This record gives sequence, structure tokens and C-alpha cells, in this order.
Amino acid sequence: MLQTLRKGAAGWVAKVFLGVLVLSFGVWGIADIFRIGGGGQNAAVVGDRKITVEEFRNAYSMEMRRISQQAKRVITPEQARLAGIGPRVLGNLVNEAAIDSRVEKLGLSVSDEQVAREVQADEVFRGPTGTFDRSTFQEILRQNNLTENDYVRLQRTFSARKQLTDALTANIATPIALRQALHAFEADSRSISYVELKPEAPSAVPAPTPDHLTAFYEERKASFRSPEYRKLAFLSLDANSLAASADVPDSEIKAYYDANKPKYADLEKRSIEQITFPTMDEAKAAYDEIKKGAPFEQIMIRRKIKPEDAYLGDLTKAQVFDKKVADVAFALKQDEISEPVQGSFAVALLRVTGVQQEKVKPFEAVRDDIRSAIALDRAKSQVQAIHDKIDEARLGGATLEEIAKSQNVPLRIVDAIDRSGKAPDGSPVDDLPQPTQLLSKTFETEVGAETDVIAADDAYVWYDVRGVTPPRDRSLEEARAAVEQAWREEEARKRLDARADAMLKDLQSGKSLEQVAGAQKLEIDQAETTRSGGAPSIKPAQATAVFKAPVEGFGSTAADEAGSRLVFHVTSENIRPFDPSAPDTSGQLDKIAQGLGNDVVSAFVQKLRNDLGTRFDAAAIAQVAGGVN
Repeated sequence: MLQTLRKGAAGWVAKVFLGVLVLSFGVWGIADIFRIGGGGQNAAVVGDRKITVEEFRNAYSMEMRRISQQAKRVITPEQARLAGIGPRVLGNLVNEAAIDSRVEKLGLSVSDEQVAREVQADEVFRGPTGTFDRSTFQEILRQNNLTENDYVRLQRTFSARKQLTDALTANIATPIALRQALHAFEADSRSISYVELKPEAPSAVPAPTPDHLTAFYEERKASFRSPEYRKLAFLSLDANSLAASADVPDSEIKAYYDANKPKYADLEKRSIEQITFPTMDEAKAAYDEIKKGAPFEQIMIRRKIKPEDAYLGDLTKAQVFDKKVADVAFALKQDEISEPVQGSFAVALLRVTGVQQEKVKPFEAVRDDIRSAIALDRAKSQVQAIHDKIDEARLGGATLEEIAKSQNVPLRIVDAIDRSGKAPDGSPVDDLPQPTQLLSKTFETEVGAETDVIAADDAYVWYDVRGVTPPRDRSLEEARAAVEQAWREEEARKRLDARADAMLKDLQSGKSLEQVAGAQKLEIDQAETTRSGGAPSIKPAQATAVFKAPVEGFGSTAADEAGSRLVFHVTSENIRPFDPSAPDTSGQLDKIAQGLGNDVVSAFVQKLRNDLGTRFDAAAIAQVAGGVN
């Protein structure tokens, strides 16, 4: 749980409110938060910027909601305290305040057009077509109690911070010495000749003697213990199962289709171009020129706007970020140019260069989807009603058998199941509902104890633990098949190891790989490998063994996941010269440069905080997040 809680902030809400310092730079540095007394209205003060208790509370509450959604359970204040959520949230707010102070001092700002482009480019606001969707945008804002103006203001602040941190990290590059070392590690290779030794099938290994089997069993008796088993009875109820068997008449499906046709329509799209102007007067002057015959492109060139920047895309009305622009664009005819439009961010002239009319999917194409949706919606209501009746019956002392009969819900009894979901014969117990939770709770519960319902996504499980079979040592006779199988597997590994060791000894005594391989009728293969592996089938662990052996020397690898080993001869070493101008196709240099950039920004923000002076109010902070771990 704590690992889940400690994951860094992610997503657009975290980006705006918790900052993540633009490029996920972790600059907390707030170990002294709770060392300072106080009792005012500010959780922290950075220079002349104040972070109020209310601002901290809002950010903390939002982060708690985000983590609870991610963990799919409500996070308690104590869990948050142990995970350090409060200090992390306040640390982000303090770091943002420090950066904002420097942004203001430098006079950095972001234009309306740039803000609009960034909002429209944000993947989180994309609809089913993969482009900006106004409905999605507005719904996300509504869920987070934001107005459009609130979000635009926050995006503008974020973008200004990014200007500053981008300037700090723009020219950071990976040092040549480090690049040379990486090149040598990744590019240098070795050529080998090798044979692959595959293990015998355990069934091909001669059977053990009784004494060998007994000794093997006695040394590993704990490995063959019978685990704890429990007898389990449960009722399972879920909407999907009810929906699958539900009968929905065609008349109801057709009525739903007719009432919701817009839902099944490929909405009208328009290809829209836009030229923006700083003032309405300039836009009117340009429009007058167009009315007199000046081409739209001529105005575009004069405004130094590239065609790709003027082109907003093939958009539905909901995908146009600015509602005023959308209303005008969808009132134009094809190739018509609008009068000046006073949008939310700029004055603009619009041109529609193409129109794709709305197309409604035919009923037959969506019949099954509608049937499933109606059935599932109905099933959810049924599930809740049945759930309430079962819960009431359980409170009244009814047994699962009685409830199963009265509510027509099948009762299932599993006579014996272990913690991993297996029966005594080792086979998995199939079709367990909510298996992880059910097994966990089954082995936490005493026989006959009252149990809480397991709930998840319109599905419920009521269960009783009806018996416990404690773990015990199985006798050799009981475990004979498993013991013999384990002995054969280990013996096959030993025989393979002995074979590889003998071959390696022959090679090191002067025999060639051809002689040794020929004696065992093995094929010799060739391969070239770097330290991270190579063709045709050299894995990283095997490559490590190759680079440990001397050139012209011999070696062997440990067994891979299939149990096979390689015996090899290193025939040559291939040193590739370092070319500082060669492109980096691995992406590692960018990652290293980003890491260096992280360090630069971390140091920069810490210096800002030190220079500005940062004070914390422990009492005010405790109002929101309590103490710290």
C-alpha cells in the first residue's frame, strides 16, 4: 500500500496543481517542515509568496482523491501520513512558488494562442477520434470543480514555469567521456563458436533407487508439505452474468436507437483555417481586403503564419477549443471566409475548406451493442436489489443455503482449496469470483465467523469458511510422485552440468571445439554478441559469461530459463571506434541528459528557496495533514 501511495503525481491535474516541476523534477527538500512552530493562516511562506492553509488543503485533498482512485480504495489519513503525502504536496507548492517568483522577476509570459494550442494538444482532452474534444474537456473540468478560465490560468502559469526550466536545461548534453564509456559497453562485441547442451527430459532419467529417493525426500521434506486447505461456501452475484442471459426485445432496442441516434452518428466535421490578429481593427482591415479580392493566403503570409499553423484540423464542433470560434466555423459554407471573430483568446478570421456531413450508423450495425448496454443497465439495478435482500437476510441470520434458494442464486461449495487457489490434487479451482480477495479473506477468517461481502464493479460475493485442514508433512508414499519428479529434474540438471564441465575440461586441455562437438554429435553455431546479448539467441546472462572469458579462450554459461547451457569458444573481439557525431538510436543519451537536467533544476530550485527564505507553520500544516512519519 505504501508503495502505491508513494508513487509520484501523474496526469494533468497533478501537472497543474502539484507541478511535478514541469519535467518531473523531484525537489522536495522539506525535512524541516515540522520543526518550525506557528499558528497562523499560512502553511508556508516563500519570500513574499504565501501558501495558505486553504490552498494546501485543496491540493492535499485532490492528491488524496487521486491516490484513492489509483489504489481503488479510500486512503486513510494514517496511511497518507505514513506515506508522506502531506510533505510531498506542500513541497510541490513551495517549489512552484519559488519558481513563480523567478518567472515574475524575469517577466516571462505566454500568449493566448500558445495556451490554446497547448490545451488542444493535451492528450487527456482527446475524444474518440483522437483529437481535442470540448465535451471531454468540460467534463474533466467539472469533475475537478474548475471553470474554463481557471484551467486556462493554471495552464498559462505552468507554461511560464516551463519556459524557465527549459531555458535551464536546453543546452545540457551528455559528456563525451561518458558517451565513450557507454559506446564501449554497448557497441563492442565478441564473436563466438558454440554448442548448445539441452537437458534430458526428466522422464528419460533412470529411476532413482529407493535409498536415493528416501534420502532426497528426507533432505527436502518441507518442500513436499501439504499446505493448509479450507472448505469454502459462497454465493456470487454480478451484473455481467445477469446481463448475458437477459432477454431484451427488438422493439426496446429499436426504441433506444431512435431516441439516441446522435450517439451513433459520425458527427459533421469541418476543415478549418484560422488567421489571428492582435486587435479587432487589424482583423477588420484584413477582412475588407479579402472582400475586395485579396486571397486568404496573402493575409496569412503578411501575418507570418505558416499554413500548418493556420490549419486547426478536421474537427467536429465539440473539438474546437474556443466555443465562439466553433459557432462561427460551423455556420460558414465551404470555402467561405468569416467576418472577424472575437474569440476567447484572440481575434480571428476563419475559413472552412472542407465539410464532411454527419453520418448515422445503421440500426443493424449497433443492435448488439445496444442490447448489451440495455441488459447491463437493467442487470445493475437487479444486482443492487438482490444485494440488498441478501444483506438483509444475512443480518437476519439466514444461511447461504437458505438465501440461495430464496433468491435463486447458485450456491457453490469448494471442499478444499489452498492459498494459491488449488485443490489437493494440484489442479486449479476454476471460476472463482474475485479470486484474489476471496482467497485472501478466506484464509484470514475463522471457521463460522461472520464475514463481510466482497464488492467490486457491480459484483458481490458472500462467503463462509466451513472447515480448516492444517498443513502437515506428507509421507513419502503420499508424495512419491512429486518427490520422484523433483529428483529426476535435479538429476537432469546435474547430468547436464557434468556434461558441460567435461566438455570444457577437454577444450582447456587442448582439444578443438570441432573435436569435442563431433564426439557428441553436436552442431556448432556462430554468433556475435554485445554485453546485452546478440543474435541468434544469446541472452544477456549468457553474454556476461562470454565477456568474462579471454579472447581465444573457452567458457560455459549457466542454464537459461529452458535449462539449456552453452559451451563456447571466443574467436575474436570487435572494437568499434567511437564516433561523437553518430546519432543516438538507443535514446540513452537523451535519458542521461534529462537526468542531468533534473539535477540542474533541483539545485536551481533549492537555491531559489534558500535565497527567498522559506518558512513553514507546523500547527497550520497539522490542521490539514496531521504529523509526519
